Amino acid sequence: MKDAAKTLINIMNRLPKTSIWHNMETGQYMRVILRMLDMKHLEKSLMWEGLSPFDFHDIGKVLLPVELNDYRALYSDEQRLRAMAHVDYGQHVFSRMREQAPEAADFCFAAEQIALYHHECFDGSGYPDGLAGKEIPFLARVCAVANSFTGLRSGHGVFTRNSVVKSLDAIAKRSGTFFDPDIVDVFVKHTRLELIDELR
Repeated sequence: MKDAAKTLINIMNRLPKTSIWHNMETGQYMRVILRMLDMKHLEKSLMWEGLSPFDFHDIGKVLLPVELNDYRALYSDEQRLRAMAHVDYGQHVFSRMREQAPEAADFCFAAEQIALYHHECFDGSGYPDGLAGKEIPFLARVCAVANSFTGLRSGHGVFTRNSVVKSLDAIAKRSGTFFDPDIVDVFVKHTRLELIDELR
C-alpha cells in the first residue's frame, strides 16, 4: 500500500470508533443505493489501493474538537458553525492528497465531492454553498440519503435511534427538500420491498 493511502487510513483511525463505524456504514448504504439504481459498477472505477471514496465522507471531523465529533445533543450556534467546517476540512484532506498522489486523482475527486457536499440539500437550504437540485454532485446526493439513514438507524450524532420503518418515513418526508426525490423513491421502495420479503 502506498504512503498516501496509509496516511489516509491513519487520519481516519484518529476519529472516535463510533465515527469510523458511521463512515463505513454510510459507505455501505451508498453501495446499496447504487445497486438499486443499477450503478454498482461506479465504485469499481473509483477505487484506489483497495480504498473506496464512499467510506470517508466525515473524515474532516478529525480536525474538530472531541466534543463535536460524536455530539448527542443539539449544538449551540457557535458549536454548530464549528461542526459545519468538517466538510471543508474533508475537502482539504483529499485536495492535498490529489497533489501528493496524482495517480489517485479519480478517487480523490470523488471523495472530495462527497466530503464537501454531503450536507447540501436538494432545495438549496444546505451547506457549504447552498447548491440545489442537480447542481449537487451525484455521489454527494447519494451520500446525503445514506448518511441520514445510517444516523437515524444508529442514533449517531444528533439523531435519535429509529426503526427501519421510521427511518424510511423520515427520509421520505424530506424527499425534494433535503434529498434528491429520485434517489429517495428508489431507496425507500426497494428497502420496503426487502422488508416485506424478509417477513414472508
